[in-house]
Amino acid sequence: MDGMPQRVEPSTDRTAAARMLGCAPDEVGYCPRCQGLTRRYGRGAQIICTACRAAEEAGRAASGAG
Repeated sequence: MDGMPQRVEPSTDRTAAARMLGCAPDEVGYCPRCQGLTRRYGRGAQIICTACRAAEEAGRAASGAG
């Protein structure tokens, strides 16, 4: 997969989202920034989804480059 991580749409089935995220369906929840699905609960939880985190890091890198 090239580029930034993709957002998991909130309409995605929880079981399918859990498979994509590598967790159990009951650990899936909404990212507070984009409302996409993320591994929100349980061990290894990431409240902010990987797509939002990658966009934030790219913004930091761009603003710090100059």
